Amino acid sequence: MKIGFSFLSLKTLSVKRAIKQTKNLGGNTLELFGDLPIFLKGRSLEDPKGIRSYAEEREVFLTLHLPYIDINLSSFNDLIWEKSIESVRRSLSYAHDVGAKRVVLHCGSTPIKHPIISYMAKRNLKKALFIILEESKKYDIETTLENSYFDENDVFYKVEEFKRFVESFKGELKVCFDFGHAHISSQGISKSLEVLKPLITHIHIHDNFGKKDDHLPLGKGSIDFTDYLEFIRNFNGSIILEINSLHDTKETMKRNIQFLKGEI
Repeated sequence: MKIGFSFLSLKTLSVKRAIKQTKNLGGNTLELFGDLPIFLKGRSLEDPKGIRSYAEEREVFLTLHLPYIDINLSSFNDLIWEKSIESVRRSLSYAHDVGAKRVVLHCGSTPIKHPIISYMAKRNLKKALFIILEESKKYDIETTLENSYFDENDVFYKVEEFKRFVESFKGELKVCFDFGHAHISSQGISKSLEVLKPLITHIHIHDNFGKKDDHLPLGKGSIDFTDYLEFIRNFNGSIILEINSLHDTKETMKRNIQFLKGEI
């Protein structure tokens, strides 16, 4: 079972320390923060080859969340759209250097919810993804697209529409299923999971109360994860706990791993 944490969950600036903490907490997978290669032009990065060796020695599987801060692959502004692609490509190169085998992308956003606006946004997103997927194939990295809340600023209206979009890439694009996002969406977790299950190779898991993206530990919100344990424990992809609260202890995170693995 490939399971672990997002880099931000571990509250450290060192990737090597995050790898060590992941192992200490019972995980074997770490999702790196893909904005790091573009912050300060990547000057604060640890040596990627050193990270790769460190992860391999400790048998930690690396994934990477591609940039999402100030990024919009669906933008109507050509300058923002082009720079968003450039930022993602730079982060993909870093993913290759550190040995990450799977990456996650956000869809982007639209200024208003309107069928014509949504159509144009999906067109721009698709053009961007063709460029990004070509780069991913060169590096032998699998790319996944994350389900959103499907609210007024999202490119897609419903999970079925999101599924059709992913399927239009004929298997080259997969899905990162985010439990917290699905809980906030009007269609809920069970429906979203039923629709997307055949396309899912990566999972983001965290809790909330169905109102906002709180990124709470499991059991601290209103999601009943026992309903999904059979799927989770038999899942062949990678699972990332995205627990971004500043107040939760390492013991809480360790117990979340144990719960998902069936150890408690």
